[in-house]
Amino acid sequence: MVATLQPSVFLILGDGMLCFRRVCVGLVGVWLMVLPASAQQFQFEYYAMLSPHDTYNSRGVPVNDVCGIIQQDRANVHKFGLRDMADNVDPFFTTPERRAMIAGRCQYDPSYHTVQRIRSQYIGYVLVRVTGANGVVTSVQIFEAAG
Repeated sequence: MVATLQPSVFLILGDGMLCFRRVCVGLVGVWLMVLPASAQQFQFEYYAMLSPHDTYNSRGVPVNDVCGIIQQDRANVHKFGLRDMADNVDPFFTTPERRAMIAGRCQYDPSYHTVQRIRSQYIGYVLVRVTGANGVVTSVQIFEAAG
């Protein structure tokens, strides 16, 4: 009698080891549970309306980079209570220290997202996706949003 292996029952691991699918899945689950708590990654996103008043800081000085405008928008929402009609409240940028983490971490289409377009209200509604780990922002991605 010749035994045949059913592909849905077995997995071949990267090192060529063969194991039962349920055992492998169980081992992966145990491995994930023992990861250190310090590797706490986060990701959230929110929608914002970037308007001309987001292009000036609280002292009236023009903000001349897109990352700075995102940072000022969050200050307007959290610190000053100046929300544009389409601004969502995010769960993270509630303090000046956290808003400072935006600087230098923005990723966007520089041919589309420009200070001039935001200041002239050509661009308004954006989706902002934030990623990070251990309470530190690593990336702020800005996308055009329909609204």
